[in-house]
Amino acid sequence: MKPLSLKVFPMLVIISMFLASCNVPTGESLPYTPTPIIAVSATSAVPASDDVWDRIMLNKKIVVGMSWDYPPFSSVDPAFQVVGLDIALIEEVGRRLQIPIEIQNYAFEGLPGALQLNQIDLAVAAMAITPERMSQMSFSPIYYVNQTAILANNDSAITSITDFNQLAGLRVGVRRGTTYEKMVQNLLIDTGLMSQDKLLSYMQTDESVRDLIANRVDVVLLGEATANYYGSQQNLRVVGTGFHEQDLAIAMRLDTPQLKAEIDRVMDEMLTDGTVLGLIQQYIQSDVSGALSTPIPAATLIFPLPVVAAPLACVDGMKFVADVTYGDSNMKSPPFVKPGEAFVKTWRVQNTGTCTWTPNYRLVYAYGNVTAAQMGGLPLNIPANVTPGQTIDLSIPLTAPTDPLTYQGFWQVQNEKGSLFGQAIWVAISTSTVAVQNTAVATVQSSDGSCLVITTAPKNSITVNSSFDTIWTVQNKSGEDWSSDSVDYKFVSGTKLQKTDVYDLAQTIKNGESGTITVHMLASDNPGVYSTTWALVADSRTLCTLTMSVTVKAK
Repeated sequence: MKPLSLKVFPMLVIISMFLASCNVPTGESLPYTPTPIIAVSATSAVPASDDVWDRIMLNKKIVVGMSWDYPPFSSVDPAFQVVGLDIALIEEVGRRLQIPIEIQNYAFEGLPGALQLNQIDLAVAAMAITPERMSQMSFSPIYYVNQTAILANNDSAITSITDFNQLAGLRVGVRRGTTYEKMVQNLLIDTGLMSQDKLLSYMQTDESVRDLIANRVDVVLLGEATANYYGSQQNLRVVGTGFHEQDLAIAMRLDTPQLKAEIDRVMDEMLTDGTVLGLIQQYIQSDVSGALSTPIPAATLIFPLPVVAAPLACVDGMKFVADVTYGDSNMKSPPFVKPGEAFVKTWRVQNTGTCTWTPNYRLVYAYGNVTAAQMGGLPLNIPANVTPGQTIDLSIPLTAPTDPLTYQGFWQVQNEKGSLFGQAIWVAISTSTVAVQNTAVATVQSSDGSCLVITTAPKNSITVNSSFDTIWTVQNKSGEDWSSDSVDYKFVSGTKLQKTDVYDLAQTIKNGESGTITVHMLASDNPGVYSTTWALVADSRTLCTLTMSVTVKAK
């Protein structure tokens, strides 16, 4: 797995607007329509620059942390594309700023830490503004006002909840680290109305919904847009809305005046010109329309107690470095594994935080495209202490499911307190020979024994002018490390199937270890058999030769 890069292009302007959703009972034929409230921004002096904005200008990209498991804001569709309101929103921000966007998948509760550690520049994850979060982050103008909702089974005896205290005797499922968890804790448990064992906190919203369907919880507390999404997909219904509004906004690190000014200007323009409203109608109204079969009485509005976060002794962080085994070229070519066959997935990750990982930290399965995507994987305790800045390889034994499908399972690191943090990493395989477009076609050892190369390329003929990836998995056996600072890979000879001739090596490949090199290619416009040769080079030295052949056919 690797970050999702989006090349997008934009512009800027001024004026702030807030969207307020109406807390009116919704009938079967009445779609939700957000009400815009326009407020003119106050003028201010040009802000001083800041280190995050300077980094964005230097790197020529904005790194955005998201959580890909909260529809309709952000989720992975059946074609393994990340879709949703938050994706479309940040794409448009990037277009108007004329800065490419790189999207990375994170544990939701780890996003504030990722901002603090400068691992990401922005967090866009249906994140509500709260007093606690305002002590940790700055926020853009509000782009959506989400009502709190209560989800129950269609055949449940629970038909209407208008008072939050009605939850006191029920088993309530929430996603960990959310404002909904804090609402139950502050208003029901801390006040003595509910026992602690009635609150069930889940790593992912999907898990809480599955337990609701299985009657292991009585209700799930979540945002109305997401509740309506699940209600339209499952035999579930919304039995209460209101209680507390969630003002959703883009989050960024504190003390970033230039970044905040740029984001605020673009968001002001998008709110004023109707772009945000159009995105809401596209991604949320289409999901909620008709989702409620009967009107729900208005609930009594409540206000959770403000909580200010205590300063942390250290901050957890994790960065994905490389797929050591079973790379999938960002879901373009999941490797084939025979149904029922055992295999071991290994990731290389880095401790980017200020806390040392101990054996009490674990790598745990989070979610997947289907239930079987866990592939029998069990939690893995971190095998040894990992100090800040150190990298480690983490391996999970798995078994390929028997059904002929493509499977994608996400894993996350959990600290000793049970909190998730860092980038979500995934394993992807296919057990269907039909679904596999790219197959390892050759394994070659160099004549001097300095490297071992596995070439993954299209197994079958491809049509003229079609795009494809060639992936070389290279094991360094040279006796020296190949540093990303001094090693490139470049086109040497044969047919030129790409525009760029040379690339920087993205990662250091240490002696005895392996790295993956991917080149995006375009087939010739004439049928035939084409070969291309690339090489890993350091100055004038050739470290390893990379070759590939492909057959091109007419359309």
